[in-house]
Amino acid sequence: MFVSSDTLTYSQQLCIREVMDYFVALNQILVLFLLTGVGFFCRRAGILNQNSVSSLSKFLLNICIPAMIIYSMQIPFSQSIAEKSGMLIFAALCYYVIAFAVCFVTPYILRCKKEEYGVFRFMTMFSNSMFMGFPILSMFFGPEAIFYAAIFNIPFTLLTYSVGIWILRSGEGGISFSWKLLLNAAFLSTFVGILFFVTSFSIPDPFYGALGLLSDITTPMSLVVTGGFLASLETKAIFSNVRQYFAAGIRLLIIPAITFAVCSLFITDPLILGITVVTAGMPAAVNTVILAEEHGARPDIAAQGVFISTLLCILTIPLLAVFIG
Repeated sequence: MFVSSDTLTYSQQLCIREVMDYFVALNQILVLFLLTGVGFFCRRAGILNQNSVSSLSKFLLNICIPAMIIYSMQIPFSQSIAEKSGMLIFAALCYYVIAFAVCFVTPYILRCKKEEYGVFRFMTMFSNSMFMGFPILSMFFGPEAIFYAAIFNIPFTLLTYSVGIWILRSGEGGISFSWKLLLNAAFLSTFVGILFFVTSFSIPDPFYGALGLLSDITTPMSLVVTGGFLASLETKAIFSNVRQYFAAGIRLLIIPAITFAVCSLFITDPLILGITVVTAGMPAAVNTVILAEEHGARPDIAAQGVFISTLLCILTIPLLAVFIG
């Protein structure tokens, strides 16, 4: 029987709208996870192998994502956008202060073994802000969000290869850091994009069109690569580690909730606040496994954390979308 909206109270109408918003967001996330599933299937079926997934990842990091960043920054310079960018950097730094504080106590809360402290702290502090973050932000807020997402990602790159490595090593042996680590295509393309934005430089049409096409394939290819990476993990060991579920809850719910509570005190722009909170609620960074392997910080635990948090974000990201409105 049809019920008129006039017979419903305001709270009932609000509840119905929130439920509808949740399922709209869930539908968008399912689209992304279907693409992740394609990569998972192709890796398990032998269509993709370890070398091809690695090669596609390098192609994304060195070609597609830089193209998407530069393409998204081809907008006219304005004082308001510059001010928003400055506010976003400040918001990003606030988020990382929050994440650092939470990640420091996480191993004690989870009662981890001492040799696991570093990897659990790293997974808690650093989210998958690029491979998962960029596509989801673009879907929620439109292509213009990539401009601000790239700005937000500057502190991520700086901190991952400095504080992040120190965290993985649990503070032992000092910080192993080289400025050469920052000379990567995604990081440098952000500064190229900012330079073009500040100088109002317009890329000529043929090159702009090519960048646009590369930008268009970045989202589906990123998700296929993520699925291919997850398919290489041993699922039996992944699901048996109970600590990973609690760690994922901290990564996907607690940190974005605290970030929203703090940042909403001084951020009034819904786009900037949304980008900050959604990025804070992404699953554990994919490069956790690579860095954990390099520094002997339990890469098996890192792989489990990436898998579980990526799987569970199908439930939590739509909640974030509804929460931030």
